[in-house]
Amino acid sequence: MIPDPWNRARPTLSVPASRALLPLRNALPKLLAVLALLGLLAGRGVAQDLTVWTPYRGAALDWLRSEAADFSAAFDVQVTVVPLKLGEIKQGTVAASDKGTGGDVLVGIPQDQFSALADAGLLADLGRYTTEGYLADLSASARSAFRYGGVLYGLPLAVQGPALIVNTDLVPSVPTSYQGLVDAAAAVTAKGRYGFAFDVGNFYYAYGWLHSWGGAVFGRSVGGELDPKSIALATPGAVAGAEALRSLRFDAGVMPDATDYASVHELFLKGDLAMTYDGPWAIPSIRSAGIPIAVAAMPPTPDGKAWSGFMNVDGVLIDRYSSDPVGAANLAKWLTTADAQVALARRAGMVPASSSALARVADDPVIAGFGAALAAAEPIPNLPAMGEVWGPMDRALAAILASASSDVSAALDRAARELAPH
Repeated sequence: MIPDPWNRARPTLSVPASRALLPLRNALPKLLAVLALLGLLAGRGVAQDLTVWTPYRGAALDWLRSEAADFSAAFDVQVTVVPLKLGEIKQGTVAASDKGTGGDVLVGIPQDQFSALADAGLLADLGRYTTEGYLADLSASARSAFRYGGVLYGLPLAVQGPALIVNTDLVPSVPTSYQGLVDAAAAVTAKGRYGFAFDVGNFYYAYGWLHSWGGAVFGRSVGGELDPKSIALATPGAVAGAEALRSLRFDAGVMPDATDYASVHELFLKGDLAMTYDGPWAIPSIRSAGIPIAVAAMPPTPDGKAWSGFMNVDGVLIDRYSSDPVGAANLAKWLTTADAQVALARRAGMVPASSSALARVADDPVIAGFGAALAAAEPIPNLPAMGEVWGPMDRALAAILASASSDVSAALDRAARELAPH
């Protein structure tokens, strides 16, 4: 189950004192942070109303509305937040092309869902609006998430992806080595209780094994860009990772027969599964079930490589045809300050993309645990070709996990050939 996964001199902000002094009193700390880190832009002329389109719901939507209200008060501009499904946002952006009727700012767009809009020329290049200070406050992975074709199209806001979740009633201490995890899982497994399980046949989760052992989805060009013509899913590292995955199921014997997402999650909620590999979306139901947990990074591979699976990065993007691009850029920056990301974490439990914001919520062990787990994660590739990967790799995993004697190399070779450009 996957949750529903630049640089020139900038003028300083100029706000007419006659209309800005009173509203800015409440918003001054945020405004100063934006000025210092991101450099808001002047030259807007007459302020335009702004529209925000977002797939966020619940607490995240409440956060967005609150931030939009603060921005409105600070800049004396009306901001309307419109919740839509992700597909509706993409379709609506296309339909509003060059008419100025779309969302000025798109909030909460995953990094693997924007490339078609960029290819259609519908997104603004945010390179002109960012500063080195803002970029330096992001992890290397988050920094690259919205770069596409050499252009930065989004400002990272929050990250999400799987981590090790431990039922501390069954395993009091989080394993610090891969073999330690296997041993702890084996010690718990008996009579309907299992040590470690996750949606093992789902490439979104299984990629942690292939990538951590040295595989990848795509290779990279000399310039470091992802290369859709280079498929790296059948390399020796990927094979070794898939073999470790198969061994975990058949040799260690710590998993139940049914390892689809729903079955594994239900087992964890009943207290009959000691450890799982899942994302922040699983936490509300785990808390409701009263399961005491610890969240941490998966331990390193047996040869000491840091664990690195998939993650999604939610970003803030700007419609190229916004009637007020400078105002839209200022709002995008406002929403991605460390202060705003801390507020999102506190209100909705989302993991900040900003390193400084993450440090400020270190008192929340769940957010801190996911933050540590995702520090070295790889954003799901934002290339259009990524959409073709899921089916072949899920089929390869099904073949690999069918028996203890499956031909791992052959299964991955088949998937790689299927994905290779023709």
